[in-house]
Amino acid sequence: MELRELLRQLSEMHAPTGEEDEVADFMAKEFSKNGFEVKKDMLGNVIAKKGSGKRKVLLAAHMDEVGLAVMGITREGFLKFTKVGGIYDGILSNMRVVIHAKKKIRGIIGAKPPHLMKDEELKKLPEYDQMYIDIGAKDKAAAEALGIKPGTRATFDATFADMDGGRGAGKSLDNRIGCAILVKLAEEIKKTDCTVYLVGTVREETGLYGAGTAAFGIDPDLAIAVDTTPAAGTPDVSEDSTPVKFEHGPSLGVLDAAGRGLIMPKKLVDWIGLVAKKRRIPLQYEVSERGATDASRMQYVKTGILAASIGVPTRYLHSLNEMASFKDLESAKNLLKAIIEEFPEYE
Repeated sequence: MELRELLRQLSEMHAPTGEEDEVADFMAKEFSKNGFEVKKDMLGNVIAKKGSGKRKVLLAAHMDEVGLAVMGITREGFLKFTKVGGIYDGILSNMRVVIHAKKKIRGIIGAKPPHLMKDEELKKLPEYDQMYIDIGAKDKAAAEALGIKPGTRATFDATFADMDGGRGAGKSLDNRIGCAILVKLAEEIKKTDCTVYLVGTVREETGLYGAGTAAFGIDPDLAIAVDTTPAAGTPDVSEDSTPVKFEHGPSLGVLDAAGRGLIMPKKLVDWIGLVAKKRRIPLQYEVSERGATDASRMQYVKTGILAASIGVPTRYLHSLNEMASFKDLESAKNLLKAIIEEFPEYE
């Protein structure tokens, strides 16, 4: 299956943090179909294994997406909610969402029309705790009859769109991009001198937890987080502080969260750079002040694990219209495959 089609399918699936089953089942089926031994652990991580080489390489892509959780239901049947994961309040107003009740139900995050706003209201961004979800229910009892209660999850409601210039946009590209790359690698990895683990991780958006338990159980010689990373190139994102651009290849996350997360060893940074150069794969380098990937958790498991973070440049992260270039997805996939092939020689 082409990366474009894989990404489309995965983007339109719904897998809120802690309820990643829809994506997990898809990935497990695809891994198994391509000759990997597959299991799910207690948290829900999908762990696929191939090969019997002395060195173990783990590639991790988180399956969950940012979303919402119902906190309560008003007497009139409106849903009050909290955010699960990092979401900017400004994107929420009038957004369509999918409620994960007995069945999937559509809702709208309501907003007062401008006709009824006072001047001061027009100038102020409403905060999420002032918002509500309208599912069309006539009252609280009607909403409860649908199976909605505190803890019921909601995800963004958006379809994937092909854009000009070989790009695509949709919800949850963070991190269905990584998931799509892992599935494509499963198709292409026929024989390896390493033992390869492809892992769909859970609960990344709220603390990188799934990657930690998976890495603890596998104890790899090299662990790589396959994720997205913010891209510059728009009028509001400066290349001075965000040098990662579309069509310039994947980004190597040298240092996450101003050093509070992953700090890649210089030797590994240089080695991956040499692998990319040898295979003529474009590579960018990145230091982030905020945000971290699964590598930040995996690096500090047990007595420490050699870890790297490889990100695909993506615009408008944590929204329902994230955008990426298929050329960068392909380059990231090729780099990861090259790393697996070359890692037996790493010293």
